[in-house]
Amino acid sequence: MRSTQIVFCLNPSKIAFLKFVLEGYDHLANLTVLNPKRALLKISFYPTEEKRIKEILADFEVEFTEAH
Repeated sequence: MRSTQIVFCLNPSKIAFLKFVLEGYDHLANLTVLNPKRALLKISFYPTEEKRIKEILADFEVEFTEAH
């Protein structure tokens, strides 16, 4: 199964907590820091989890961006 990816920016102070939340959901997604200075992140997950991922990201008030 192919993974789905979303690229977004997040307040740097929230990155560790987002990682903690994703791990708490039994490693729901893989979080990658693309650019630490801009807090540009990429999240990879199974397409079946897209709704849950978007709900979590909405709670974190992320800024969605175009793929790098």
